Amino acid sequence: MASDIKALYEFNKLDKALRDKLFANVYCSACRDVTTIVDYDIVSDRLGIILKGKCKKCGGNIARFVESE
Repeated sequence: MASDIKALYEFNKLDKALRDKLFANVYCSACRDVTTIVDYDIVSDRLGIILKGKCKKCGGNIARFVESE
C-alpha cells in the first residue's frame, strides 16, 4: 500500500509537533505498549486519516487513526 495524496495533504496541515506526537504514540498489541510507528503509509478514511506501518520495537503491524476536524 502507498500513501495517498489527499491524506498526505490533510496530515501535513497539522502542526509538526502534533504530527511528531502522533508518530510516537501508537499502541502495539504485540508489545502491549506504546511505541513509534515506522515504515508507514498515510491513507484516507471516510472519518479521517490512518497511519499504517510497523512497530519500531517488534516490527509488527500497527495503525493509528487520526479523526478529521
